[in-house]
Amino acid sequence: MFGATPAQIRQAVQQGLNATLDELLQDRPAPEPPIDITTGQTWHDQPFNNEQNADGRYYSYLRAWWIGLMINQPISLIEKMTLFWHNHFVSDRAANADARYLYRQNALFRRFALGNFKTLTLEVTIDLAMLRYLNGNVNVAGRPNQNYARELFELFTIGKGPELAQGNYTNYTEQDVAAAARVLTGWRDVGYRSTTVHIGTVFDFTRHDTGNKQFSSAFQNTVIRGRNSASAGMEELKDLLDIDFSAS
Repeated sequence: MFGATPAQIRQAVQQGLNATLDELLQDRPAPEPPIDITTGQTWHDQPFNNEQNADGRYYSYLRAWWIGLMINQPISLIEKMTLFWHNHFVSDRAANADARYLYRQNALFRRFALGNFKTLTLEVTIDLAMLRYLNGNVNVAGRPNQNYARELFELFTIGKGPELAQGNYTNYTEQDVAAAARVLTGWRDVGYRSTTVHIGTVFDFTRHDTGNKQFSSAFQNTVIRGRNSASAGMEELKDLLDIDFSAS
């Protein structure tokens, strides 16, 4: 934890090791969302308010809410792991001038804090804030953007190994980055800085590269079959993570 209180330490000693571990790893209900202290109402589910966002108040509310959860944590690893995933799957405020996006990302890390890493990686790949931060929202057929695909391999999952030759990083190659970027074409966010309530992630198959994607020997020369349907994005994303995590 970030710093157990004396009372929590006494409780852990009284409970014993096994019971304390069970409590640390227990799933807990999502906390109440942050509020606008000037109105007492939530803002993450409201239309974009340019005045409040422009002067950073919603970011301040989000930061204060999160710090408050850390300070007042129960005996649980959820707060520590939420911060851990926030640092691992890094994004930033500059690319997300809509605090609702960053709240959604925090809620995602919190929801999967103690869960399956592969499932979390899938969700992060199509997360609103991540789509904007690593340009997944402009990754389209014919003009693939490699930013997220490169970070997926290099930072988020298998990591670079020794560079065996130009463009060959042992665990993946430049060919694999290019193929993964094509797999990920077609995803975009909707509702950014919008005066409507609805925000979310959509897959637009008209922007998706429907060709087959050939990977290198680092991934057993796997070919991910291109699809042309509304479900193509999720099906190919799952195929990509299957070969990525098998290599891991």
